[in-house]
Amino acid sequence: MSHRKRQNPRRRHPERPARRPPTRRNVTPPAPARPATGTEPEDRHPRPDPDRTAPAAHHDTGADGPRPDPSLDDTAELPILTGDPADTMEFPVITIAPPRPGVRTGPGPGPAQDPGAAAVAAFDALYTHHAEALIRQAYLLTGRPRRAQEAVERAFRLAWQRWPEVAVDPDPVSWVRAAAHEYALSPWHGLRTGGRAAERPTPTAPAPPPTGPGDRALLGALLELPAPYRRALVLHDGVGLGLRATAAEVEASTRAAAGRLAHARATVAERVPELELSDRSPEQQGAILHDRLAALAATQPVAPPAAEAVRDGSDLSVRRLTHGALGLSGLLAATTVFALVTAVWHEPPAPPAHPRA
Repeated sequence: MSHRKRQNPRRRHPERPARRPPTRRNVTPPAPARPATGTEPEDRHPRPDPDRTAPAAHHDTGADGPRPDPSLDDTAELPILTGDPADTMEFPVITIAPPRPGVRTGPGPGPAQDPGAAAVAAFDALYTHHAEALIRQAYLLTGRPRRAQEAVERAFRLAWQRWPEVAVDPDPVSWVRAAAHEYALSPWHGLRTGGRAAERPTPTAPAPPPTGPGDRALLGALLELPAPYRRALVLHDGVGLGLRATAAEVEASTRAAAGRLAHARATVAERVPELELSDRSPEQQGAILHDRLAALAATQPVAPPAAEAVRDGSDLSVRRLTHGALGLSGLLAATTVFALVTAVWHEPPAPPAHPRA
């Protein structure tokens, strides 16, 4: 009788750790497990019993092997995800469309405007609302309609050339007015040929209508004032600026501007006695002069050109200056090259030969 230890041919494999549950959404049910037979190999991946850690020798065995635990039946049907909202968790799809041309992507309603078109619109609005008044104010300074209109047109052309600076100025009208007054009161106008011939009526500068004796006397008194005093009087009493604003525009101290204003009022009161300014307070003098200067300026007809013509003239001036600068640079370069070439190829004349004694 052999005492060899009998081995169990159906010895189970040592149990393996439990498989992790599937993490994918769409899980298909596994194929049904085939029943174990004596000739087929055992399941290579048996499911461990979660409640037992001992070897499988304690399972009840039958004729065909150990009976599987009903709780570990691989044939149990798993729920199939059909794609319904109740079975799946779909994340919302967010589509970011590219911005359309001409539409703002930042804060603020309304379509974006072309910077060039916005600048043109702002300049045209400034010119349309203030050109006529500025021409009449310049007429009070010069007494010449043609020069007044020329000064204002030149000031607006300069403003268009420097529009990025003028657009951010707290008072663009003051900027243009200062440029116009500086040009109108420039002393070099007396050197221009033609004199009064330049004041002949033109379609853009019509002749002034006849004025009364009082208006002519007031205009004559203004033109006899020195330019700084005349400008201070027109700005304060004619335009209606305050004393500090007047001083800032004429680039003087407040005390100096007040002295100029007082001197100008005294001179006008002496030259035009019918205004009856001598016995008035400074406030009353200012009110009377404001009304008379406004009436005198209103008698001057003005016909400013269109804003587009002013902008075109400004652009033309810039192009002319640019071409002139380029031409001058080319001329200087050509002169320099000519001088260098001449210096290289020039041979000094030979000294005269002296006869031997």
